[in-house]
Amino acid sequence: MTNTNPSTVMPTFTTEPLTENCRDICARGEHALVGVSPGNSYFSEERLTELFRWAGSLFRRVDVMIPDSAQRHTWLALGYTPGRSHRKSHNESSRIFNRVNRAWQAAEVPDVEFGAYRLSQIEERPNYQELLRESEKALADDPETRESYYRVVRKVLRNHLAGAEPTEEQAAEAARYLIAETPFLINTPRVMGVTSSTAIYQHRVEFIDRIYADQTPLRRNNQQAFVVTRPVS
Repeated sequence: MTNTNPSTVMPTFTTEPLTENCRDICARGEHALVGVSPGNSYFSEERLTELFRWAGSLFRRVDVMIPDSAQRHTWLALGYTPGRSHRKSHNESSRIFNRVNRAWQAAEVPDVEFGAYRLSQIEERPNYQELLRESEKALADDPETRESYYRVVRKVLRNHLAGAEPTEEQAAEAARYLIAETPFLINTPRVMGVTSSTAIYQHRVEFIDRIYADQTPLRRNNQQAFVVTRPVS
């Protein structure tokens, strides 16, 4: 562990690896990728500070990915113009980007390597692009995988549509948000240039469970882990 002072790692977080391989990779403590969604009230500055302090006690490198360009697909699905979708996503991601950096400074884990990235800074990397194409093909070829993504985004869209059922076209557009994140679920080591990586999120998601249960055509790197991390009450 990098930091051992108990006062710097409270409150603690529970971890739920999706597989035994995920548990082993997480235990190595090489790299953690924290996905931070704009507009999600879970990611307050205080919560992020606690999460980074905890992650810094376990991992030698912690990176944060903010899905700015991916979020545009949600707004497009809801009928926003491309220009307004871009501005709204940019403004929200800028606020969360600044919050992430303030929280990391407050966490005070100087011996840990840290990086905060917007997806728009990463998405042109050739390795990311290749993994994105694989992800798009998996959804195009496999109806069950596609429907597992659509179920997630339909729920999000209903919240914006006062309970109304989104159209198939709206679900397809909004699902591009999740597709854009999928390279980090299957092969962050290749995208970020690390030996192994543990993706950290605060709750289980059906389509991610299916990926880690090998129930999709997606090819997952065996050095890729996913851990559900929640604060201890």
